[in-house]
Amino acid sequence: MGETARFYSRIVAAGSHQRSLRLVAEGEVGAFAIDSQVLAVELRKYPELARRLRVIESLGPSPIQPVVAARRLPRSLKSELRKALTGMHHHGASHRALAYGFVKRWEPVIDIHYDPIRRTPEVIEQAALMQVKPPV
Repeated sequence: MGETARFYSRIVAAGSHQRSLRLVAEGEVGAFAIDSQVLAVELRKYPELARRLRVIESLGPSPIQPVVAARRLPRSLKSELRKALTGMHHHGASHRALAYGFVKRWEPVIDIHYDPIRRTPEVIEQAALMQVKPPV
């Protein structure tokens, strides 16, 4: 939207998406950024929140968090896990579990799929919302 940090009277680190959502719904802050999947789940659990919130902008698409496995696991086990996860949507109970979390299916990914997330700090700094410090 072209705004900088000066647009906001204060910036709050709420600690979680759910807490951010509650702060806006209760009128304690004016806006926040939240993961769209978290928002969908929270609105399903607490539909009354929809009357107190409005989405003003969406960013993305952005990849969802990956499923990871320890390097020390046997390659065959990791392969079996990948096959089980990427086939879940073909099975009734598993399909319903995925749907409950608003997930259609798991897909194999490669590292480059996460480049949009890696660029997030650069995008934030370019928008002059805040200076992002590298992890310690």
